[in-house]
Amino acid sequence: MADRDILIIPMTDDSPEVRLDAKNWKITISGPSFPEDPVEFYSQILKWIDSNQKKFDKITVEFDYSILSSSSNKMVFELFIKFEDLISKGKEVIVKWYYDKFDDDMLDEGKGFKNSMKVPVELIEKDE
Repeated sequence: MADRDILIIPMTDDSPEVRLDAKNWKITISGPSFPEDPVEFYSQILKWIDSNQKKFDKITVEFDYSILSSSSNKMVFELFIKFEDLISKGKEVIVKWYYDKFDDDMLDEGKGFKNSMKVPVELIEKDE
């Protein structure tokens, strides 16, 4: 934990690093995501959003996965449902979905969220 405004969940072999930044209202999720219990893992992020949503008007969310299991994908979908709810309450949600140039699967995941959810998603190809 850096300071009290930034909560960091460290990356492990099977779960991403999560930075919940209440100073800049930014969530960053990066690395592999196939935790043993994705519901428990991602519920931490959902709870943080719930407990802070009255404090921000705009939030930026950056996804930078190296691997995303199908069970993690379902929890990312839950995050997108939360983002739609925030937007319906007048909040601005900016989603940036990073993918490697040759990772068509991760690009397709991002496109899927962009095309199926009422949340603006910017697809960003990473320089290698």
